[in-house]
Amino acid sequence: MRKNLRLAALFVAASSIGLAASVANAQSAPKTWYGEIGLSQVTYKESGYSFKPTVVRAIVGTEVHPNMAVEGMFGLGISDDTTRISGVNVTAEINNTWGIFLKPKVALAPNFDVFARLGYAKTELSASVPGYRVTDSGGDFSYGVGLSFKVTKEVSANVDYMSYYDKNGVKGTGITFGLGFSF
Repeated sequence: MRKNLRLAALFVAASSIGLAASVANAQSAPKTWYGEIGLSQVTYKESGYSFKPTVVRAIVGTEVHPNMAVEGMFGLGISDDTTRISGVNVTAEINNTWGIFLKPKVALAPNFDVFARLGYAKTELSASVPGYRVTDSGGDFSYGVGLSFKVTKEVSANVDYMSYYDKNGVKGTGITFGLGFSF
């Protein structure tokens, strides 16, 4: 019986040390999940005309390697733009956009990264003239480049330029300024 008690005490002590080591490692391990929120000025071009609606964009990502992350993106249009075509005001807005990306990155300095995004994005856009509205969507290979500067250990300032869509004479690009948060 005494032997069993000593064995149990040894097991509890070893488990406690292992748990304490796991907690210490988890607290000192780099954070691999992050989120970004940004404001995007999107340029939509078709048939020689262009619109510049604004989108609020959110990204959630995880680092799978110090130089590679996987991200999901979702955006909602927050303002439209109007252009005069053949004497008629045409208004365009982005209803929503989403995408999934690989994000290779390289640290240029301890707090400064340059990155690329490669993936797929799909966008739903509406255009209207007085009394008529049409909605369409499309998806395409999407890519871009950006810079990230760590303001603190958990907060970064980001800027990126993205090509969201480029097919059949229709092009959607955007520049985004945002903040990133590690968690």
